[in-house]
Amino acid sequence: MLAQYLAAIFILHPEKKLLTVLADPYLHLMIFSSACIIASGFIINSFYDLEKDIVNRPKQVVFSRLVSQQTCLNFYFFFNTIGMILSFYVSKRIMLFNFLFSIGLWLYSHKLKKVLLIGNISATILTIAPFLMMVLYYEEVNYAIFFYVWYMGFVVLAREIIKDNTAELGDVLYGYHTIPVQWGLPTTKKILVACMVLSFIPPILLYYTYEIGYVKLYFVLSYLLILISIFLVIKAQNKHEFERINTIYKFIILSGIVSIVLV
Repeated sequence: MLAQYLAAIFILHPEKKLLTVLADPYLHLMIFSSACIIASGFIINSFYDLEKDIVNRPKQVVFSRLVSQQTCLNFYFFFNTIGMILSFYVSKRIMLFNFLFSIGLWLYSHKLKKVLLIGNISATILTIAPFLMMVLYYEEVNYAIFFYVWYMGFVVLAREIIKDNTAELGDVLYGYHTIPVQWGLPTTKKILVACMVLSFIPPILLYYTYEIGYVKLYFVLSYLLILISIFLVIKAQNKHEFERINTIYKFIILSGIVSIVLV
């Protein structure tokens, strides 16, 4: 939600006053509708991952231990319904987008995440989808948001592969065909390093095609953190070392959202 608001204010409408952008009631309805759809996606993903999560991170599992599976499903349908109702009042296009987004989240949780490569790519697309909704709503294609989403796509893709390395035991037991499971650690490292290196390209293109202001400081910091991550990936041999890299990438993503104000 924060990323969508910041994108609307600082990337898509930098020439408008803050209150002018926020005065649009349909902007709030759209963002809250996508938040509901995303909430339902997290719930259904955890629902399908219950057995695997019990193996990989037993202390963090809430379903069945604190909340019944039926309650989880009830909340899944509740958030989906609220999201569709809110988007209906925005426009038919946004409602259709949210419908397809919801189907995509369910399909990923139920089937796609178990498929080699398709799981990582679909997770990346679903993560950046709310940005694409903003472009659809305003009917504006902005170079800044294009390169920004492209960069975040590489970052998210790398993090998805990192997460696979922290969940390999559960993936093996329950038939998830991830990159580490199918191709082994050496090949996984090469793919991961390639994704990290490719993430350097979009900010460079953004710098030469758009006046980006102080956000260049974020990209310098993220480049440094990615270089450190590449060094750690080359040395990594176990789950705990990849969890450390995952933490770095969480920070890169979070700070990337906040840095939108500097564009």
